[in-house]
Amino acid sequence: WAAPPADVSAPDGPGWTGLTEPEEVIEARRALMTEVERLIAPIDAFTVGTPAGADMLRENARAIEAMLLALPHLFPPTTNRYDPSVLEPPTLALPSVWENFDAFLAQAAAAEMAAAALIAAADEDALRAAGMRLRGACDACHAAYMRAYTPPKVLPEDFEFDFESALPEQ
Repeated sequence: WAAPPADVSAPDGPGWTGLTEPEEVIEARRALMTEVERLIAPIDAFTVGTPAGADMLRENARAIEAMLLALPHLFPPTTNRYDPSVLEPPTLALPSVWENFDAFLAQAAAAEMAAAALIAAADEDALRAAGMRLRGACDACHAAYMRAYTPPKVLPEDFEFDFESALPEQ
């Protein structure tokens, strides 16, 4: 490990993406979480009875563990861009992430340890239990720090929409 160079005082220079490119950091964490969801899907399926190879489950958990180690670093304060008044805010991460960052870090660490337990699981029962702990850790973090999905509601005016006037004649 080497100490950073003495000229790191310019926080608007190259490498300070949290300051200079917060949208890119938000997109990076969105991509990382999408990949985690892809990798955890077969683990989730296995926990409810779908057959899967133990080696594949462990390899997925190994990748998830590495991603979870990196994840908290994709939440610099400049990416606190959640706006509850916007239908599609730039991020689904709630301000609670930054209001108690230590608790957020603890949640991420718990999920990372759950992934590590899955990697170390010796048999199918242990794999299944570790998979459920991993999903539980992910869900607990999302419940505390991610905007909940609210499905669209059908309003009375939706039933009164005049499709004939909106669609071109054929």
